[in-house]
Amino acid sequence: MSGDRFAARTRDIRRRRLKRALLGGAAAVVLGTLTWLVWFSDVLAVHDVEVTGRTSLQEAQVLRTAQVPAGEPLARVDLTAIKARIASMDRVESVDVSRSWPTRISIDIVERRAVMWSSIGGRTRGIDRNGIDFRAYSRAPGSLVEASIAVADPDERLEVTEALASVVDLITQKDRALRRQLQGVNAETKDSIVLDLTRGRTVVWGSATKGPRKLEVLDSLLTLKASRYDVSAPDQPTTRK
Repeated sequence: MSGDRFAARTRDIRRRRLKRALLGGAAAVVLGTLTWLVWFSDVLAVHDVEVTGRTSLQEAQVLRTAQVPAGEPLARVDLTAIKARIASMDRVESVDVSRSWPTRISIDIVERRAVMWSSIGGRTRGIDRNGIDFRAYSRAPGSLVEASIAVADPDERLEVTEALASVVDLITQKDRALRRQLQGVNAETKDSIVLDLTRGRTVVWGSATKGPRKLEVLDSLLTLKASRYDVSAPDQPTTRK
């Protein structure tokens, strides 16, 4: 009997080993098939590109710049390279590129939006909230604030432009009533911002710091009849008739 039990145990061990070997082989086949499908076949290749978020850009422009490799397996597409190419477009503020399985590349764009304009090199240029000069206009856009930037040095001019743009964007986002009165902004340094309001009024804003506090103080000051309001030191504001 002991011999029969030994033989039975041996057969059982062999069956278990064979079963493990078969399962392992099947798993390897499945894994190999999946690897081929994802990384090498055209079953999960790029067949479609979706572009969202654009406003002024044409889809064809975006696709030409993106250079998405049609027919390449989706898993192997270099999303970073596509993103970098699109981000280099003047009107693109930010972009996200992702895979949408099984066969689509999705491109979501946030375009730059001009908050003011300035005359640069004799041309009318739109400037976004980050101070980036990114587009041209055939004539001065009446819906935007004019920025006069009396700075020659390129680095200083960029600093001043960024400061002016941040103030205009703050006013646009937080105080629509003031924005309707705002006709222009100017500065000779990043700490000497001046707002030109309707009815010949001016506001000495100073630097771009403490913007929300300056808005709060200015709203109260504008109830007073004056030609000049100074909120550069918002806790010690002044007016002048």
